[in-house]
Amino acid sequence: MPGTPRWAVAAAYATVASVLPAGIWRTLVGVGVELGWTEEHLRLERIPGYGTLYVITLTVLSIGCAALTLGLVYPWGEVFPSWLPAVGGRRVPTLLAVGAAFLGALAVGAIVVLSILRWDQVSGFAERPGSGWARLMVACYLPAALWPPLLAAVAVAYWRRRTSE
Repeated sequence: MPGTPRWAVAAAYATVASVLPAGIWRTLVGVGVELGWTEEHLRLERIPGYGTLYVITLTVLSIGCAALTLGLVYPWGEVFPSWLPAVGGRRVPTLLAVGAAFLGALAVGAIVVLSILRWDQVSGFAERPGSGWARLMVACYLPAALWPPLLAAVAVAYWRRRTSE
């Protein structure tokens, strides 16, 4: 997109990349790959079963939401799809796109902070936080903490580009 800094394009792709490791971890656990969770924790999470559907859905939604960041650096993010009633084909208001991006960054940021504060309760490794499996899970989830600041930075670049037109 003309006027979009290269760093913003790289940051938009990095946003998507930041959620992939956690999504891969969740999906593997959801489909039954042994990644160190106890049978008790798997039962608690209803894996296999409803929990499997939940973790796969969460993965698809998180990657999809992160991918929306690309709309802040490419032309398809500036015009509503033609199939949308009433607004189809019209330009996306700058404030709407930036507002949605910042609300998303705040929401994901809150989830990241809460997850860090309660990691012992959400990780499945409360009784053995130093195990290799627990460290691997942290390594998979830690990049997702980059999602909020990357999204906010790309939103600022979008705002600057759109308001200088």
